[in-house]
Amino acid sequence: MKTNGARKDFDDIRPIMISIFMVFEPVRLYAGVVGNLREKVPVLMGFVALSLFVTVPLFAYFWYGQEQVTAFDKALNTFALILTVAEVFTGVNAARKILASQSLAFFMAAEE
Repeated sequence: MKTNGARKDFDDIRPIMISIFMVFEPVRLYAGVVGNLREKVPVLMGFVALSLFVTVPLFAYFWYGQEQVTAFDKALNTFALILTVAEVFTGVNAARKILASQSLAFFMAAEE
């Protein structure tokens, strides 16, 4: 286990991956909350896309791609990866239900 900080760290990709995570994670979470609470399907699909194409590969890198992976890294990133995949399935299911509800409301209003 390294304790000397960045002075002895030779993994050059890790700071870039952490920076990408720090930029995209708040955006992803905001898109999930706004898309769900305001019933905005495009924003909710943005949450799903960011989860699939940014967050899942980052967790996969932190799980497997680092030079020195500890057991704690694997456990933490396995849990985060499972949770993110569950969020994707939940987001897609919520988007389907919102679309069904909005299309029903549209057709009910069209009949009046």
